[in-house]
Amino acid sequence: MEHQSETLVKRRKWKNRLSIAAVIAVTAAIAMISIGNYINTRTTDTGKAEDEFAPPTGFGGDKGAVMATGTTSVGVNAVTFDIDFLEDANLYVEEVYLSNGDSVHAGDKYLKFTDASIADARTELEEAALSAELAYRSGILSDGESKLQAKYEYDAAMLEAQYAQQVYEDTLAQLEADYAQAKKEYDEAQQEYDDYLEKVQNNSFYEEYDIENLKKAYEEAYDLYIDRKEYYEVTDDELKNNSNNNNNNNKNNDNNSGSGSNSAESMEPAALMTLSGSAGGDADDKEPKPQKLETEDTAKTEDIAKTEDTTKPEDTTKPEDTAETEPTTETDTTDEPETEQKPSAPNGGERPKGFGDAARQEELNAKKDREWIVKTVSLLEQETEDAKTAYTTALEEYEDEISSAELNLQKLLNQLEIAREDYTDADVSYQKQTLSAKTAYELSVAKGQTAQNDYQTQLTGLADSLERLKDEKEEASDNLALFEELVGDGYLYTQEGGTVLMLMAQEGRSLAGGSMIFAYSNPEQLSVSVSVSQNDIAKLSVGETATVLLEEHGSYSGIIETINPVSASGSRTSVTYTVTVNLQGDVSGLEANLTANVIFGEAANRDGEPFNKKEGEHGRSGKADQKAHDREN
Repeated sequence: MEHQSETLVKRRKWKNRLSIAAVIAVTAAIAMISIGNYINTRTTDTGKAEDEFAPPTGFGGDKGAVMATGTTSVGVNAVTFDIDFLEDANLYVEEVYLSNGDSVHAGDKYLKFTDASIADARTELEEAALSAELAYRSGILSDGESKLQAKYEYDAAMLEAQYAQQVYEDTLAQLEADYAQAKKEYDEAQQEYDDYLEKVQNNSFYEEYDIENLKKAYEEAYDLYIDRKEYYEVTDDELKNNSNNNNNNNKNNDNNSGSGSNSAESMEPAALMTLSGSAGGDADDKEPKPQKLETEDTAKTEDIAKTEDTTKPEDTTKPEDTAETEPTTETDTTDEPETEQKPSAPNGGERPKGFGDAARQEELNAKKDREWIVKTVSLLEQETEDAKTAYTTALEEYEDEISSAELNLQKLLNQLEIAREDYTDADVSYQKQTLSAKTAYELSVAKGQTAQNDYQTQLTGLADSLERLKDEKEEASDNLALFEELVGDGYLYTQEGGTVLMLMAQEGRSLAGGSMIFAYSNPEQLSVSVSVSQNDIAKLSVGETATVLLEEHGSYSGIIETINPVSASGSRTSVTYTVTVNLQGDVSGLEANLTANVIFGEAANRDGEPFNKKEGEHGRSGKADQKAHDREN
């Protein structure tokens, strides 16, 4: 909308310039005719004229004053088309009621437009007025939103300025923490690489994985296991049966949730310690003590032998044989108990009462002792397997470490390089972001200092924008009103009377805004055209006042109407420009082709008063008023 307004203003300026040029051309033509008539009718009595037009005393001493001589001419007015704000629509002339030389009066119709062009122009102006109205209303809404946004930005700027120092310090603390973390990771990667490189160079993996000690522990466990197994003559079948029984017991323990099932397990460590020779002895004594165990076993065997010799001499079964038959005996006595039989005497008779119970008890004790021995050897076997597993696992890991040492070293080196790059990036980032944080801090403080002025500037800009929209709305409304006033009924009317000198409008053609329709003479207006040299023309400007001295008519005040920018002389040495001055006041008693002296500058109206202190109410001198009065009488 703003662009359209600027375009409209430019078009109006060009149209006004063209109108002024046309009026100047018409005026110049009439002035030339008047000057020719004046030259032909001018008298030769110049002495009297010089006395009549002598400037007041002291005029020649005024600095900046310019005086020129010319002739009067009847005023010529150009009627221009004021509808110069149409963008798309064109007004076409349907009929013209004037011709050159016609006399017109104020209020006469002189031109009619086509109804279609009037309707198109009205539609365009109504739409423009409506669009400007909507734009203004929208501007009011957006103005409120923009004010809220401006207030929010102001508050935000003040808040940022208030907490800028804290934000800056927190940012620096976070940057320092990130930098320290990157440095720590780099140092750790460097240390890890150096340690591993040292291990590779010194081949310290063997000690690290403790291969020697694990190997020794395995060999000792194995030797102890073999020694106890051979000493007690424990067979592989016994160990296998014991392993199966342990598995069954473990299942039962899981089902019974540990109800009294830990008694055997609690015995096993003690049994293992006894068989290994460490129970009750020195912890550093790694050698087994078979003599004590042998003595204990011998005593037990002797007791069993005595009992057997007394009850059953023919039974010479070894503990190992008894152990082999124990599963069957145990099954018979526990799972399927039989009816107790009385023991018989060796000769086929009955044994003494109580003798069979003691033999059975001895047999059960021997069975339990064998079970204890087998379980203990089985534990030694398991311990040997665990030691072997630990040793072989460590050995495999050691060999894997040796075989992959070069690859691991390269991997650690790559990790070190990555950590170094991250550390370098963190250092650079720390420097940059520190500077950025400082800049942001200073910017926030500066915004806080100028927030009030910025807020007021925004409010002023919003007010100007809204005022511009309001002006555009009013202008569109005024344009529509002016259109309806001037050509709302499709006709143009004269504003004052006069004689048509030049007619420009033609039927069937469009009438552009600002263009001249016709020019006419107005006897109630009188002007003087004078030539001013190029040395003085720069001192004058349109709209300035001047004093016009007329022969036998006194002085009149005048206003510079136009200054022709084109030189009126053909000489290169004496360049002059035509200046037109309109006389003010009542000029009905004056005629055309009167000689007049025009005074410009400070002397033209000193202190706002003319030269002749007796100037009348119509802007002319008292002498001129007296002559007009004499003519009327």
